[in-house]
Amino acid sequence: MKSIIILILATLITSCGTQADYSEVHSLTDEDYAGRKYYLGWGAASGGDPTMMHNEVKYDVLHTHDIFTKEYGGSYLGETMIGTSVTGSKVKEKWNNLRSKMTSDDMYVQYSSGHGFSGGLAINISYDEMRNFALATPAKEVIVFTMACYSGNLVDSFNEQRSTWQNWQNEGRTLFVMASSESNDTSSTGPGTDSDEPAGQTGTAGSAYGHALWKSLLGYADGYIDGVKDGYLSLAEIEWYTKAKTKQIGGHKPVSTGVYDPDLIMNRVVPRSYSSQFDVVEDNMEELRTY
Repeated sequence: MKSIIILILATLITSCGTQADYSEVHSLTDEDYAGRKYYLGWGAASGGDPTMMHNEVKYDVLHTHDIFTKEYGGSYLGETMIGTSVTGSKVKEKWNNLRSKMTSDDMYVQYSSGHGFSGGLAINISYDEMRNFALATPAKEVIVFTMACYSGNLVDSFNEQRSTWQNWQNEGRTLFVMASSESNDTSSTGPGTDSDEPAGQTGTAGSAYGHALWKSLLGYADGYIDGVKDGYLSLAEIEWYTKAKTKQIGGHKPVSTGVYDPDLIMNRVVPRSYSSQFDVVEDNMEELRTY
């Protein structure tokens, strides 16, 4: 019964958007694209954290960076900050620099990974500050991924300012925000290691949420909603696969908000020549669909 309910919900969500037209509804662009694409990622563990935690936040950021900054992810201009030296002031400095350069033709993807609490991130950034930066950017497409305990409060913060962004889609703009757990829940470590991870180091598979998102972007989300594999990954496919896989691995539920076309094409399935080194056989698709 749960499988049927989820399938119906997924169908309703996808029916809200138009049929995907790769010439119009996409983040992928050709050489004639007038704007720029920016990726900012940071991962911060504390000095007393075990090596596994340091590896998790590091690879959460690097895996998504490696996808978005390649041609199959949109060739974003990428910047990353990783380690105990990451501070809120350094992130805000990056924000100010990006905001001064962005135009209404641009796109922006942000990924952060690290400790969080009910009010914000442990590096001294509040969820309201994250929201305010995202809403102040002129970019036509703003995508925010966050891995932290209690990061659902970031989604709540955006929803408190719904009147600011609820008409974005009518203006040709996209806002999508997804956090790793609900506002009253922690976020979990990932699967530890996979045989295909670099050097097999503990934590290189990423956090539960980071691992799920990464696998989604590699191509595991292709066809997840309707069973049709077309070589492209829509925002809805990425959202629903990531939520299901996170729940399976970590036991917590990612949450999201925003205004966007679910058929928005975010990236192409990563070629085997790149993804084979990370490939993990998925044999539990039906189990995932019960989420």
